[in-house]
Amino acid sequence: MLKVLGILLLIAAGTIAGYVQSHRLSQRVAQLEEMLRFLNAAQTEIRYSAASVVEIIQRHGSSLAFLQQCAARYKAGEDFHTAWEEGVRTGAKGTGLTEEDQTLLRDFGSGFGASDVEGQLSHCRLYAELFQDRLERARQEKARKGKLYLMLGSFSGIAVALFLC
Repeated sequence: MLKVLGILLLIAAGTIAGYVQSHRLSQRVAQLEEMLRFLNAAQTEIRYSAASVVEIIQRHGSSLAFLQQCAARYKAGEDFHTAWEEGVRTGAKGTGLTEEDQTLLRDFGSGFGASDVEGQLSHCRLYAELFQDRLERARQEKARKGKLYLMLGSFSGIAVALFLC
């Protein structure tokens, strides 16, 4: 009886490990979609209200952890670019975003708020296209690898259970 329970736990552990990897792919897609929504909202705010970048982040960045941390750090007295860098560094952990995604976020932040209205609109459009490209690739990766990770985890658990029997 105890042996059967152990086998079932090994299979469950493998399946859960596969699910976690699959879930990271879904998280990345969701984060990139939220970033695109933020960029679209930022363009609208810049175009029609001439709001500061911090106001834009506070209004439209509540769904992204790194933007929340950026706003909090800015309120605590850090300059905007340092707050952005630290927000990306600490807030993007555990979100499924890759290092390349985080680098793109840092690059966007380095130019965000650094020019006139037309320059900001161009900056947002450019990064919206770059994030759209990343989003498409993330969706393809999720579709291609999501089920693979689930099956691989389950079969790994089964293989370990069989090996130990």
